[in-house]
This record gives sequence, structure tokens and C-alpha cells, in this order.
Amino acid sequence: MKNIFIFLLLFVPFSGMAQVFDADAVLDKAVAVMNADAPLQMDYSYTVYDEDNSVVMKDNGMMRLDGERYSVVMDKMGVWCDGETQWSYMLEIDEIYITDSSSGEAQNLSPLYIMENYRKGCTKDVKLHDDNLFVTLHAPADSEFEKVVLRIDEASYRLETMNIFMPNQGYVEIILDKYQIKCNFASDVYKCPVEELDAAEIIDMR
Repeated sequence: MKNIFIFLLLFVPFSGMAQVFDADAVLDKAVAVMNADAPLQMDYSYTVYDEDNSVVMKDNGMMRLDGERYSVVMDKMGVWCDGETQWSYMLEIDEIYITDSSSGEAQNLSPLYIMENYRKGCTKDVKLHDDNLFVTLHAPADSEFEKVVLRIDEASYRLETMNIFMPNQGYVEIILDKYQIKCNFASDVYKCPVEELDAAEIIDMR
């Protein structure tokens, strides 16, 4: 009886403790899952809010992703990256901006790039809420962004939302949904269909 009582004293406090997660480990696993799922396709929703939390711009469409290669085709905007070159098209101004994929302007819509590179130099924390892991990346004072909040499904470790907060400028919310994995895409889906946008002005920033 005494041994059972001691066992209960030891066990009960630990049974009520919440599971502890490491932010870097969560991000590493989410990146590994996304790479394992690739090539993949998902619905992509993009909303820009100002500092008063009002919607400035909203767009949605589809993303295709395979490592450093991706394309996001939405109603008002399209971005294509073949791993070397990135094309960004804005319908409203009918312009195509071309950059190297490694430049500061590139890859800012890629969830893989954000999970792998935005965390550099950041302090991080992670919380579990309603079966989702919320990883927050707090940027240094001299960064272009203030923080990034990533919502990752605890069961699948698939990324569901990215909120990118800018200093005194509101934030961008990206929602990823309806994952289709192990897709078979032609390589040209990651290149801008320039011939279909022949009226657009091309601005080469390389």
C-alpha cells in the first residue's frame, strides 16, 4: 500500500502537465512534411490589413509548390519562381517585375521560404491551442517585419496560416487550405506565361 501511495504522488503531478514544444523543432517538422508532400497544390488566400485592422487588399487563388519552385496564381496577382528567377505580375498596373530568386524581394510568398528563413535572428515561442501549434517569430528591431505568427496543425504538421506583421503598417494574412500532395506538374507551371501577358510592361530588376 505504501508503494502504491508513493507511486500516485509521483504520477499525478506529471499527468496534469501540458506538453512542451520547441519552436525550432516544430518548424523543422513542418518544413519536412511540406517537402515530403511535394509537389503539392493548395488554395491560397492573401489579405492585407492596415494598422487599424481594415482590409486594404484581398485576393485568392492557387499555389503550386516544390522546394524552391512555386507559383501563386490569384485574381489580381501572380508570382512564379523556378528556383533561379522570380516573376511578379500585378494586374492593376499590368507590370511584370523580374528578380533573382535569392534577392530580398523574392520568395516572400513561399511558405517554405518563410518557415526556413524568416526565423533567422528571431526569438521564438510556441503555444498549443485548439489542436493547433502557434509559432511566433519575433524579429530584431532592425528587421523589415515585426513578427510572424504561423499556425500549424498539431496532427498533420501542415501549415495553415501565416500572419506577417509589419512595423506600424498592419499585417498580411495568408491562408493555405485544401492540400493536394504528390502532384505531377509540368515544369513550366513555375515560369511566368509572359507570352500570355504580352501587353504588360516588363521591369527587369536583376
